[in-house]
Amino acid sequence: MDQTVDTSNAMSELEQTSSLLNHNVSFNSSMEMTLANTSPVAKTNGNSSSSLPNLSFSLSETERNKLILCQMLPADNITNNSQEEESELEESERVISIEDTLDDQSAGNSTKQPDQSDTVTPAIAYFQQALIELGRRCWSSSAEAQHYTKGCYWSPDGTCLLLPVHLDGMHVMELPLDLYNADCVTMERSLSQLQSAVHVPEGGTVYDCVWYPLMNSQQPDTCLWLATRQHEPIHMWDAFDGKLRCSYAGYDAVDEVVAAISLAFSQDGQKIYAGYKRCIKIFDTNRPGRSYDEYAVKFAVSCIAQTSEHPQTVTCGNWRGYIQQYDLRCAPKVGPLFTLGGHTGGITQLRYVNDAGTGGGGGGNWQLFSGARKCPKLLQWDMRNYKQPLREFQRLVNTNQRIQFDLSPQQHSWLASGDTMGVLNLWHLEKEANTKALQLPLHGDCCNGISFHPTLPILASSSGQYHFIQGENSTDVNGTTILDSTEDQQQMELEQPSVVDYENAVLLLWCGDGKDSLHC
Repeated sequence: MDQTVDTSNAMSELEQTSSLLNHNVSFNSSMEMTLANTSPVAKTNGNSSSSLPNLSFSLSETERNKLILCQMLPADNITNNSQEEESELEESERVISIEDTLDDQSAGNSTKQPDQSDTVTPAIAYFQQALIELGRRCWSSSAEAQHYTKGCYWSPDGTCLLLPVHLDGMHVMELPLDLYNADCVTMERSLSQLQSAVHVPEGGTVYDCVWYPLMNSQQPDTCLWLATRQHEPIHMWDAFDGKLRCSYAGYDAVDEVVAAISLAFSQDGQKIYAGYKRCIKIFDTNRPGRSYDEYAVKFAVSCIAQTSEHPQTVTCGNWRGYIQQYDLRCAPKVGPLFTLGGHTGGITQLRYVNDAGTGGGGGGNWQLFSGARKCPKLLQWDMRNYKQPLREFQRLVNTNQRIQFDLSPQQHSWLASGDTMGVLNLWHLEKEANTKALQLPLHGDCCNGISFHPTLPILASSSGQYHFIQGENSTDVNGTTILDSTEDQQQMELEQPSVVDYENAVLLLWCGDGKDSLHC
């Protein structure tokens, strides 16, 4: 039988209970003082006065059951039961739930993070001391086969250096073992003999080459690079033994293999972007062969770069001297998102860097540097506001050869570039007002390659270019080719040794601290 609770008695109980609770407790406005809201145990006893209102104060289920049992049991049993309940509560207080400690653990981890960040390796101070030569490798050249380097590229893990050499394939040289843990180097250190650990001897002109961005020497499967050469498809080479792993072939309208002009990996290494005369071919790294997606463009793509902020877009340079941004999600007929000008020659190199240390105000991977052939300007762009370049740096580039530039890996505070006179040009990017280069003569011929080591204060530079020797010079008069050399000059050339005496070398320089001991 349902029994209703006397309203006056219930309100008196409510007042007494609320006076014992914290004044900040909020009660439900729709409380029903009926047995429907009481415990099932209280219903069975039929005692309406023993009902416990369903209040919204914070009591645990154990405490609520304890109050109900106290009202149901006889007075002589309350003492024994209360003692047992107190012992159980004491035991439960000693047991901590895992779920309750999740927030505490996360808070504890957040307090420990600053302690772990204290062990970060300090920033490298570049070009604070005199440069120290670590090693050098030269290539002899002749009139029949002129060997000269065409740039240098450190691997992402810094264990080896890749050098394309004209008519001598590609060479991979390892970092000297004593430099892996070196903090500083002295002038007394003996020069290292830079030998080729891997040599791909096939001839032909190498248009471009690029390392796999996730390369790690501890994982041999990731040790590879891509290269594109004249009249050949894109080849993937193994950095351990120099074997050909696979090829990625691009075809033209008449189903003939065409060579890519430029190469770039995506940020995650899953895609290969290859620039051709009228299109960008996108290969899946895991699917070699002739399977690719094609994105049509109007001009030959001479170089490619990609920012980590927008993985669906690519930045391309062309031989017309323009830099164009493409969104690969749009149809090719849409064309570039925007076009940048400013160079007088074809674009030869594009490089995105984090703008935290380049005077760009921070905020992401938005800073773009560009260089061109037969153009004395290196331009720095902010791709968030691309109406005009941020800064302009001057270097000497008088030929169509690609002259590399690079930025120091830590905070990108230094910009380095070679020139056609063999001079190393340095700019301190943290000094925004000063765009005048610090010039250091390094080579006796064109300095075409510059590359900073990713973790150590080591700078690699390469030199060399093609030279017209006596007997090759000719003039074109009304469509007729006339040789400048006479029969006597040709006879003298046959008697003299056919050697081209120009510098074709790669050089390793220590550009960090130099104290009294090798390991400081």
